[in-house]
Amino acid sequence: MLLKFLKLTQFRCYAEVRIDVPDLGLRIVGDNATGKTSLLEAVGLLATTRSFRNAQDRDLVRWGSGEEYAVAPFARVEATIDGGEGQHQLGIAIELAKDAESVALKRFELDGRITSAHRMVGHFTTVTFTPEDVQLVIGAPADRRRSLDILISQIDRVYLQRLTRYSLVLRQRNSLLKSFARDRVLPTAAPAVTQISFWDEQLIAEGGYLVALRARMLDQLDRAMEQRSSEIAGEVSFGLRYASRTSVHLPSLTGETSEHDAVTRASQALHDDLERHRADEFRRGMTLTGPHRDDVEFEISGRSLARFGSRGQQRMGVLALKLAEADVVAITTGDGPVFLLDDVLSELDNSHRDLLLDAVRTHASQLLLTSADPDLGRHSALSDLGTFAT
Repeated sequence: MLLKFLKLTQFRCYAEVRIDVPDLGLRIVGDNATGKTSLLEAVGLLATTRSFRNAQDRDLVRWGSGEEYAVAPFARVEATIDGGEGQHQLGIAIELAKDAESVALKRFELDGRITSAHRMVGHFTTVTFTPEDVQLVIGAPADRRRSLDILISQIDRVYLQRLTRYSLVLRQRNSLLKSFARDRVLPTAAPAVTQISFWDEQLIAEGGYLVALRARMLDQLDRAMEQRSSEIAGEVSFGLRYASRTSVHLPSLTGETSEHDAVTRASQALHDDLERHRADEFRRGMTLTGPHRDDVEFEISGRSLARFGSRGQQRMGVLALKLAEADVVAITTGDGPVFLLDDVLSELDNSHRDLLLDAVRTHASQLLLTSADPDLGRHSALSDLGTFAT
């Protein structure tokens, strides 16, 4: 997978910038607050349609955009990418309302034609590593779910569609349960059971798919992390554990089990869980089981990395995860992802810096990295990269 050309218009601090990206990659060098991370953010946006900084779309639009031409504030990101499916033109346009407080339009373009986010995701794959990613180990479960969902969505376009539908169904179901709790509706009331059953069916259909694919992906990541651990951590071994809030037997979803059978088993478990929690859900006014309550736990030699790992080990655990993500993407798609490293080399000691760069090279992956240190380019593994100064 290669990024060949990148153009930003009215994006973050850039009025307009055009960059021809060498096949081996690019060092983005400059002082702090000069737009280095914004360039990587734009690349990641084209891959996932979302900012890896969790920024709102309105925050991506350059301050004062549109004023010169008396039009609404806007931003645009365009790129040419070259991958296993051939060369494609990708574009994302964001237009704000005149008050610049809300998004009036977000448009996705694939080869010059307007498309949906679901159809755009998957044509371009990236693995992003930032200093803040160490928070994945000790942060909120929602952050770990989001990270996993982004990875799977880049590989499986159907997953993103199912995830979107699940979120919509969950909101509708929770709204109905909230009204039941407010009105003290009994879980045995026939009209209420009929109403909730409609949403149960949809929640089970979408949720079973999500649980099954998460379990299968985490099984692959866990094995890939164990292999990478020997390269970056010596005697300790890093891994992942799926803490599903459903009663499904997780080993039955992986291994030799087909994807269809895994989805069926996960759906049945979710059905049984909803039946079991119905009375409590009516009382509390919320959905108490499903993939929206799942977690992913990092482990170090079989123990909790969050509880027993040092800060340095937690950083190495996230590094092992990012390398494992690249391994899984390459194996699944037959094409290595583009690595986006946002000022992470300064966070690593020399030996682990070498290991990371050597591992990136094993995929023959394109590398885009940022640094405030211009001397970083003297590293032997980076000497053949192009340079862009912000």
